[in-house]
Amino acid sequence: MDHRKARKIFWICWLLASVVMVLGAILPDEKMQKAVITIGIIIFILGGVIAICFMRCPYCRGSLNLRGFSPDYCPYCGKKI
Repeated sequence: MDHRKARKIFWICWLLASVVMVLGAILPDEKMQKAVITIGIIIFILGGVIAICFMRCPYCRGSLNLRGFSPDYCPYCGKKI
């Protein structure tokens, strides 16, 4: 998986987890609230794991920034990504 696809998956997971947790917080049943919020947290953690594992330079394996757009060049080795 390339870093651009990993970035998209990370942001989709982050947004989806946010929506799920907010919707879970407004549910009337307390057990259902906990279950839905837990699912949201799991989605958020999954997105973070994907970002940590795959948001790396293919040459030097240096970590790429999660914020902003995908860089054209690696900030560590300077090669075109």
